[in-house]
Amino acid sequence: MANEAKVRAESTQAVETPKTRLAGWFSLIVFLILAGVPFMMTLEMTLIVESALVAALFALATNFLVRDAGLVSFGQAVFYGTGAYTIGLLWMHNRSPFEIGFVLAPFIAAIVALIIGALSLRAREFYFALLTLGFSQLFYSLSIQFYSFTQGDTGIFGIPLPDYLRNPVSSYEFILIVGTLGTVVLWWIRRTPFGLTLRAIRDNRTRSQALGVNVFSVQLAAFVISGFFCGLAGALFIVYQQHAYPAMLNWEASGVPILMSVLGGMGSFIGPIVGAFIYTILQMWVGTETQHWPLFVGLIVLGFVLLYPGGASRALSQIRQLWMKRG
Repeated sequence: MANEAKVRAESTQAVETPKTRLAGWFSLIVFLILAGVPFMMTLEMTLIVESALVAALFALATNFLVRDAGLVSFGQAVFYGTGAYTIGLLWMHNRSPFEIGFVLAPFIAAIVALIIGALSLRAREFYFALLTLGFSQLFYSLSIQFYSFTQGDTGIFGIPLPDYLRNPVSSYEFILIVGTLGTVVLWWIRRTPFGLTLRAIRDNRTRSQALGVNVFSVQLAAFVISGFFCGLAGALFIVYQQHAYPAMLNWEASGVPILMSVLGGMGSFIGPIVGAFIYTILQMWVGTETQHWPLFVGLIVLGFVLLYPGGASRALSQIRQLWMKRG
């Protein structure tokens, strides 16, 4: 299986080289445009983009598990919230510097993912999803019940940032750089033999087992990787909001990155990124008009998905192809 994955990896790289180079240049242009947002847009618009960047990493990490591993989890918010709460709790109880909490956050989230994954992956499909949802609600309840430790349903407010992140421009650029690094690493993991093996398990679990693959170990590794980057996104949320609260942990928060991925296109690597930006903009726009914004955003997303089942990234690809044919 390892040899097969290696051959497939080499052939994939050989075929996709021109496409990969074009995607690389396009990604660089997008990064430079995003880097210039604080200098070209108002503070309000910069904060919206900043929120979308955090959401994009959360959606990418979740979609890695759903798309590449074929594991639909409704518990990824546990790791997202763990990343945020790690920074908040270390500051509240030990007055630990932000840097210590930020470095530890994704690793603590990965450890939690290891424990939850080891228990949940004993089940399959619907029952796996149900178990992850149960863990999400468990952590949500614990964050409310232990008021003396977590500040209950009010959460931990006013988490201080170091001086170099208190400027809106510097905090934005920090989120952009860290989020981009996380995106690149996830993209690289998908192209490794591990990523190919993971997709082989998704496509044919029985055949993979027959070829000697330890399916449980590979899927558990994918679950931990996803948890790590969800935790990193949660840590970046603290840079954006300086607030950790229980709603970050519940199953509804776990559904948001899946919704973003569907909106942008789960079949494309950039789909969750596109979906995160569309969802965040819709949320901000509709939220200013009505307090019932989840209903209206849900209807808009539903209508869009019915019109474009492949998501926004697929729709943009079709528009580009039509444009090229006309040219």
